Amino acid sequence: MRLAIFYLTLFLLQAFTGAVAGDAPAPDFFLIAMLTLLGRIPLWQLLLAGYGVGLVQDLAGHGVLGVHAMGLAVAAYVASIARGQMSGQGPLERLLVLLAAHAGKWAAFLLLIGWLAGPPPIWTDLGVTFLLEGLLTAALGLLIVPWAHALMDRGKVLAEDYL
Repeated sequence: MRLAIFYLTLFLLQAFTGAVAGDAPAPDFFLIAMLTLLGRIPLWQLLLAGYGVGLVQDLAGHGVLGVHAMGLAVAAYVASIARGQMSGQGPLERLLVLLAAHAGKWAAFLLLIGWLAGPPPIWTDLGVTFLLEGLLTAALGLLIVPWAHALMDRGKVLAEDYL
């Protein structure tokens, strides 16, 4: 139950920060929610979870249906590759995984949007959005991901002996 409240809180935080930020980029709490499952479930389930979380983001927000879904699925894949290259679970490794996932998500966004609508006219706006969203997501992810892992460990949710 605590974990469900945790994910609902992330959903509400995304809605709140998106409304408060206005035109400024808000942190991506959906990406953080997907990354809380990294290392807890097999890769194919993580990809499906990333796609599902992104689909919820597409349905809750506006835009082309499936773009966030594909972006978070690619982010899940890139994050799993980055995590496999790391030796530990310290804050630096967590930060690098968060930044790699963010970069993977945006690479998928640029490919999909470029394919659907052509190249964006203003690259500087996308660069600023990429940097600000990445910094905010990484900073909050460093706090939220360990909290989610503590909740999962405390309730023995997604423990290896149950999978």
